Amino acid sequence: MSQLQRKQLAAEGQMRAVRDLRIIEAYRSGRAQAFDELVTSYESTVHRLLAQLNVSSGDIEDLTQEVFLRIFRNLHRFRGQSSFYTWLYRITINVFFDHNKKRKRADARLSRLQNALIDVSDQRPETDDPFRATYDAITHQTFSAAIETLPELFRDVVAMREVDDLSYEEIALATGISIGTVRSRLSRARARLKELLRPALGGATAA
Repeated sequence: MSQLQRKQLAAEGQMRAVRDLRIIEAYRSGRAQAFDELVTSYESTVHRLLAQLNVSSGDIEDLTQEVFLRIFRNLHRFRGQSSFYTWLYRITINVFFDHNKKRKRADARLSRLQNALIDVSDQRPETDDPFRATYDAITHQTFSAAIETLPELFRDVVAMREVDDLSYEEIALATGISIGTVRSRLSRARARLKELLRPALGGATAA
């Protein structure tokens, strides 16, 4: 890149920063639609950043919405010490890392819940245990699909506990039910999941 091109990019960046500050001040002054201007200006930028971070195409739109939701919630904290673009970039990176952490926790929790559904006392030694082979054949996709078929009041507590890793107390606060009810619903949900997965287990055993 030539020196002239670098100067042009720097000038464009400065103009963009000034424009963004004006839009932000307009929003703070009460012009609500000014926030839409920020979204319109930077939505494609966030898409591109997430794509460069190898986020799957199916998740990009959801994460983009999360980026702008965080910006909306925290725009009053923006002081202009860096450009809005730099601030948006940092938020996008934070959303990306949070997404990765959540996915890893979800995978781990799903694995532990799968283990919890197995009645260990009924198993033979792992070396010749067809049930173990059957269990190993159940994919996370199959298991997640089973969770989706649960009634909403069960599905919510299972997702909060087994996917989002919330404590019983946190689930009770989020749902407005007692801790005892949380435990009861989780127990019934796990029993229901075991029944839902029985055909998959049987099919794999038959194979």
